[in-house]
Amino acid sequence: MKLKQPLLAAAASVGFIAVAGGASQGDTFNFRMASGHAPQTGYVVMMSEQFVPRVKAKLEALGHTANFNEAYGGSIVNVAETLEGVKDGIVDIGGYCFCFEPSNLFLNVYPLWMPFDSQNATLGTQVARKIYDEVPEMGNIFEEKYNQTLLSLFGFDNYGLYTTFPWTDVSELKDRKLSGAGPNLPWVEALGATPVGTTLPDVYPSLQTGVYDGVILFPSVGWSHKLFEPAPNYTIAGFGAKTFHGLTINQDVWNDLPPEVQNAMMEAASETEEFTGPWLDELEATNLGRMVQNGANIRKIPEEARLSWAKSLADFPNERAKEADSKGLPGSKVVGMAVQIHEDLGHKWPVRYEIK
Repeated sequence: MKLKQPLLAAAASVGFIAVAGGASQGDTFNFRMASGHAPQTGYVVMMSEQFVPRVKAKLEALGHTANFNEAYGGSIVNVAETLEGVKDGIVDIGGYCFCFEPSNLFLNVYPLWMPFDSQNATLGTQVARKIYDEVPEMGNIFEEKYNQTLLSLFGFDNYGLYTTFPWTDVSELKDRKLSGAGPNLPWVEALGATPVGTTLPDVYPSLQTGVYDGVILFPSVGWSHKLFEPAPNYTIAGFGAKTFHGLTINQDVWNDLPPEVQNAMMEAASETEEFTGPWLDELEATNLGRMVQNGANIRKIPEEARLSWAKSLADFPNERAKEADSKGLPGSKVVGMAVQIHEDLGHKWPVRYEIK
């Protein structure tokens, strides 16, 4: 969105964005960018430290200026409000987890239907990008239903299990209260655990006060949010490094941007997406070490236990794919592609999912 001087300071002070039709030399573009997650969360770091400076540099090369008013940690929109916040123009650009929109973005959370998939974020992002590029419905839903354009996908590091208690066999998880983002709760429910939905800001106090006994999450947030303090037992389970976060921009704002600015922002978003996977993989290893140094008990799940867990979920991807099909979405196509693309890129499934 374009804001001519000298209106810049006044407009920024009230959060107003003025837009004009075409760019001229020296135009200034102001964006309100937000996320419900805290600024130390991996993908929010990427928004602030990769996407923003890349956009600024690219627009500067075009003779323009980009300003970002960044608001994280739920200061404008919380984790379950960002989709609507971008849709309604409360913010111009939003970063969020599709997992908090399980009805609105049903198919976009497909990685959570596939436990034990990508074992690193680089692979997870590559698989997701291939699917989004080849299945138009994956990206088009943002524009067609929610008045926004998808700029970038964000991965996360490999899911594991934080618990307040030590355990060695999956049978010990039965009847325990274990938490997750919602779509991944069937992973623990399959073992007889009691599933409890949660959001990241609530995890630490909930573990601390016994609302639940464990949570499926990543090493990156385990360190950044100090989850190893109330739940010092972390099991490297290999549930997978999922790509189900995204960065979107309000469609009205997007349409009013000149083509060269749109192109620059898409380039910045693509570069950020490519950067994120390797960065997360390095961060995962670093944060596992940090947690150990600070008293966490970290172990890798025995292979036979992992295989047993995978067998208990063997039908889960096909069930979710068929549910998506029933909603008029290409669920079987997407999940079938994901299984095959993983294999083509070298992944070995503990139990190969069959999509019928």
